Parts: sequence; C-alpha cells; structure tokens
Amino acid sequence: MTPAAFATTHCARLAATALLAAGLLAAAPVPAQTAQPADESAAASSGAEPLVVNGCPIWPYTRCPGADLRHANLVGKNLAGADLRGANLTRADLRGANLSAAQLEGADLTGARMAKASAANTDFRGARFIGTDLEATRLMRSDFSGAEFRGANLEMARLNHAWFVGARFIGNDLQEAKFVAANLKDALFEGNFVRYTLFTESAMDDCQGCQPDWR
Repeated sequence: MTPAAFATTHCARLAATALLAAGLLAAAPVPAQTAQPADESAAASSGAEPLVVNGCPIWPYTRCPGADLRHANLVGKNLAGADLRGANLTRADLRGANLSAAQLEGADLTGARMAKASAANTDFRGARFIGTDLEATRLMRSDFSGAEFRGANLEMARLNHAWFVGARFIGNDLQEAKFVAANLKDALFEGNFVRYTLFTESAMDDCQGCQPDWR
C-alpha cells in the first residue's frame, strides 16, 4: 500500500470512530430530575406551618386578647407587636421568645418561663409575675405600672428606663438586675434579694422599701 493510500485509510477510520462515539453519546439516556411536589416546595420556601394554640396564631402582630395559652410551648417564637391583653400564660414556656412592643396588659404569667426573652417597649401594665422566671430578660423601656412580682426570678434582667409606677415586688430574686433610670414611683419593695442590683438614676418618689443608697 502506498503512503498516500495508507494515510487516506487511516483518516477514514478515525472519522468513523468519531462518528460512532458521537452517536453513542447522543443515544445515552439523560438522568431524569425528580420534580419537587408543589406543597413541599412552598413549605420549604415559607418555613414550617405556623403554630396555632387554642385558636391563637403564633406570629408577629397576632390579635389574641384573652387567649388561653396555659402551658404553651412558645420557645423562641416571634410575638413582636402581638395583642395578648388579658391572656392566660400560666406556666407557658417563652424562653428566648420575642415579645417586643407587644400588649400584655393584665396578662397572667404565673410560673411562666421567660429566661432570655426580649420584651423591650412592651405593655405589661397590671400583669402578674408570680414565680415567673425572668432571668436575663431584656425588658428595657417597658411599662410594668401596677404589675405584681412575687417570688419571681429577675436575676440579671435588664429593666433600664422601664416604668414600675405602683408595681409590687415581694420576695423576688433581683440579684444583678439593672433598674437604671427606671420609674419606681409608688412602688413597693419587700423581702427581695438585692445584691449587685443597679438602681442608678431611678425615680423613687413615694416608693415603699426603696433604700436611699440604691440611687
């Protein structure tokens, strides 16, 4: 075979091999993509289904005055701006929850667990905190006028610029709590554990049990 004929035959074989490979690749099956059901896709994008407790949706700005939320598990829930006036939150678990700017006037928080909750600018007027755990809560600028604290744990709570006009503090743990620039007018302090508690620049007009060295 002449060199020219050999070269022609070799090129033809290479071309045939390339065409065969291309045909096999084109014929190879393409792995199918599994479609995600519409409901699962929506759930993934919007998060878990919202919690509803005794007819009260647990989300920001919910409107549930007088709701029965006894023993409810509300750990870490966002209830910012919620209307929970007169709600029964006895023994509810609100650890780490967000109650900022919520309305809890007259709410019953007896035995509630609120450690590390955030409730700045919240209305707690006339609320009951009997045996409530408020350790390390953020309660700045909230209104507790007329509220009752009895046997509650407020250790390391931040209560700066809060109002406690006419509030009653009886037998509470106030260790390391911060009442800086708080309004304690007409409040009652009796039998509380006060150690490293700060009352700097707080108003204490007609406060019963407030000590001169607290200022």
